[in-house]
Amino acid sequence: MSIKFGTGGFRGVIGDDFIKENVCKIAQGLSNIAINKNMKKEVVIGYDYRFLSNEVAKWMSEVFISNGMKVNILNSASPSPTVMFLVENLGLDFGVMITASHNPYIFNGVKVFEKGGYDADVSFTNEIEKEINNLDSFNHIDYEIGLKNNLIKEIDGITPFINNILKFVKNINPSIKIGFDNLNGVAAISLKPLFNKVGIKNVTILNENRDPLFRGKMPNPIEANLNDLKKLVKENKLDIGIATDSDADRLGVIDELGNYVTSNEILASIYYFLVKYLNEKGDIVKNCATSNLIDDVANKLGYKCHEVDVGFKNITHTMSKYDCLIGGESSGGLTIRGYIHGKDSSFSIMMFLMALSVSKKSVSELVKEVKDFSGYHQFVTEDFISYKKENEDKIIDYLKHHEPKFVLPLVKKEVYNRNFKYYFCDNQWILIRLSGTEPVFRIFSEMNDALMAIEDIKRLDQYVRDIN
Repeated sequence: MSIKFGTGGFRGVIGDDFIKENVCKIAQGLSNIAINKNMKKEVVIGYDYRFLSNEVAKWMSEVFISNGMKVNILNSASPSPTVMFLVENLGLDFGVMITASHNPYIFNGVKVFEKGGYDADVSFTNEIEKEINNLDSFNHIDYEIGLKNNLIKEIDGITPFINNILKFVKNINPSIKIGFDNLNGVAAISLKPLFNKVGIKNVTILNENRDPLFRGKMPNPIEANLNDLKKLVKENKLDIGIATDSDADRLGVIDELGNYVTSNEILASIYYFLVKYLNEKGDIVKNCATSNLIDDVANKLGYKCHEVDVGFKNITHTMSKYDCLIGGESSGGLTIRGYIHGKDSSFSIMMFLMALSVSKKSVSELVKEVKDFSGYHQFVTEDFISYKKENEDKIIDYLKHHEPKFVLPLVKKEVYNRNFKYYFCDNQWILIRLSGTEPVFRIFSEMNDALMAIEDIKRLDQYVRDIN
C-alpha cells in the first residue's frame, strides 16, 4: 500500500492505511534521507490525544534510534505548533507530529516539519514518499533500551513553547470573561497556563477531557460544532467564546452576543489591530480560499495582500519572501512576523485577547470597526461534497477542461494545483478545492448577493455529483 502526503502531511484511517508498518516506514524513510543528505542526526517528536498517537510516537522513536538518530520525544500530549517551535529552537532539520488535526476520530496521521519549523514542502514530501514506498522493511530498537542508553530523551516542550508566546503578549485585561471549548483536544494544555501567566481567572472550559472519539463529532471549531459554546457565552454573559481543533492550530470565536466570528474576520481583525493600534508595518498573505475582506483591509491600510495556494507552508514561505507582517487562511490559522512558521491557535487567541484589551472594544465592536474601515460588504458561503477516492484523477481532469454553468458570466479561471477558482465581476468568486487530506470537495463562494451564492453552490453540487 503506497503512502501519500497531502497539504497536512500523511493521514489515514486507523487500521486501514494508518498502521504500524506504514508509520515505521515513514520513520525509516526520514532516517534514510537524513543519512544520505548528511542532516543533523536528531529529531523531535510530538503527539496529540488521538487514538494511538502516543504509541505511534514511540514506534517511530524506535526506528529513528536504530538508524543512529537522537530522539527528543515530548513528555506529554502537546499542540502541533509546539513541535514546529522546537524544530526551529533546537536547530533541527526536521520534526514529526502525530495527529490528524481536525479530521474525524477514525483518522490519525503524521505531520513533518522542516528546518526552521516550516511545514514540509512538496519537494520534501515527494522525496519522503519515494523513499518509503521502496522500503521492504525497517529497523528498530526497543523504546525502553533507547531511554536507558540516552538515545531517547523525554522533554518538556510546553514550558518553552508558552514562554515564547508570552514574548509577544502584553496589556491583556485580566478581568476578561472567557468560554473555551477544547473539543477534547490538546489546546487546554497550553492555554490554561497561558491564561494563568497573564492573570486571567474567569475561564469556563468545555470538553477538556481526553476523548479519542471526540464525542462522535468532528474536532473542528466550525460554527456547526459550537452550539454549546454559544449557549455558554450567552447564558453567562461572557466577553468571548473560543474553540480549537484537536491539535490546536485552528481557531473558532464566538462574540459576546453569541454570534460566530469567521476565520476571515479573525485574521482581518488581528491584522488591523497590529497596524492601527500597535503601529506595526507590512503586507499580509492569504490562501486562495480566504475572503476579499483581507484584501480590502490591506488596501485601506496601505499594504498589499499576497494570494497563494492552499497549504500553510505556502503562506509562511511567502511571508518570508516579502517580509510580511501576518499570514493566515480561511480554515482558522495564522501567524505573524517573528513567531513560528506555522499556524497556532494558542498564539492566535492571545493576539485576539490583546486586540480586545488594547482597543477596549467588544468582539462584535472590533469586527464592525474593521468592516466599516475596509468598506467590506460581500457574503461568504462554504459547503463540501464527498467523492469516491478512486475517481480523483478523472475528476481533476474534468475540472481542468469543463466549466460549470454559473449565474454570472465567468471572467477568468485560475488553477492552483488542486484548487479551481472562478472569477466574476466586482471581485466575486467561487473556489472548488479538492482536499489534500480527505476525499471531499470544499466549495467557497464570495458574492455580493447571498441568494446568488446559494444558487451557485446548488449548481456546483449537481455538477460535482455528475462527475462523481
